[in-house]
Amino acid sequence: MEAVLNFFRFLGMGVFFLGIALFLITVLNNWLDFASATWLGGAFWRVYLFFAVSGILLYILITFRRKKDD
Repeated sequence: MEAVLNFFRFLGMGVFFLGIALFLITVLNNWLDFASATWLGGAFWRVYLFFAVSGILLYILITFRRKKDD
């Protein structure tokens, strides 16, 4: 069970960092206009923020969950 929880905890952190990185790349692309890719357009920054928030919530919920008293 601990291995599954660690997997989801690190998955949450991975999704968080990926979402933040894609958000920053999208913002820089809007400012500097260095690429014309559709997934770097202004409409996708909300999706990347959603990924970041979902990832950090997954990490927090697993890391700070209540444990049953032994």
